[in-house]
Amino acid sequence: MTRPRLVVNAAWPDVTGAEIALARDAGADGVGLPDSPRLFPDPLLATERLLVDTDVALAGPCVLGTGLRHPATVGVALRTLADRHGGRVFAVLARGESAVRNEGLAPPRLAAHLAALAAVAERTAELPITLLGAASGPRTIAGTARGARGVLLDVGADPEVVAAAAATARTATPAVPCWLFLRAAVTADAPVAAAPLLGSCAHRLAAAPDWYRVPDPLRDDVAALAAAHDYATHGRGDATPAEGPAAGFVRDRFFALGPAEDVAARVRELCRAGGVDGIVLAGATGGLRGRLADTVAAVRAGTTGVTAGSR
Repeated sequence: MTRPRLVVNAAWPDVTGAEIALARDAGADGVGLPDSPRLFPDPLLATERLLVDTDVALAGPCVLGTGLRHPATVGVALRTLADRHGGRVFAVLARGESAVRNEGLAPPRLAAHLAALAAVAERTAELPITLLGAASGPRTIAGTARGARGVLLDVGADPEVVAAAAATARTATPAVPCWLFLRAAVTADAPVAAAPLLGSCAHRLAAAPDWYRVPDPLRDDVAALAAAHDYATHGRGDATPAEGPAAGFVRDRFFALGPAEDVAARVRELCRAGGVDGIVLAGATGGLRGRLADTVAAVRAGTTGVTAGSR
């Protein structure tokens, strides 16, 4: 039995070797490094350093924004890393909306983004790396499944939505690997834990309320929560917790928060609903860094007895 892989997206610029070892010892297989020029070191250079300096099984950029990087440069960078580190290289590509907006640019249109994904996949087809495209809506999921080597489903933590997203990907390409981007933390304060990412999650719900099954009475409030989000503060730990029915709904649909046993139970349900091949744990979830070992252990416990890709 092969259990789902588990990668921690280290969304803090000064991740340490001790933290990487802590995550590994708690059950993580690897580390992802964000691509946001105003907030983090270059993730490709950081990947090389990490793979040289540690024995982590997987490491790489998560996510590389197609709105900031040309597929030719991404392809040659991944080839160079693979030449040196083989199957330890992990990479996720996405539109990179927050990083792109912070540079004063518009995110790429879907067709351009999917073309970039396909170009990178073609340039790296024979390499033994893990290469995924992140996707959140049905058109992007289907297009990514057709053009990339795997899909990172960024659709929240509702089992029905995760199941629908995985089904959409596998209808487009039956054998495509499906990973799940998971916002989770072992915490006693769910509003604080969700605060850094709540607005961007509300954006997803407001943009596709039918896909995310947003009840009609909450749609205006969810849209207002999304409109209030400032992408310049995306993922920052000093975000103000939001209250009210809409905030609670977004937390429930997009986060797995609470005691360790509750987090593990939600993870197990999500893995089985979506036939998940792997999990990327969102490092920007509030409080995760301080409870890194506890949260990684809880997520890993949720994958116990689960076979990767099985439903």
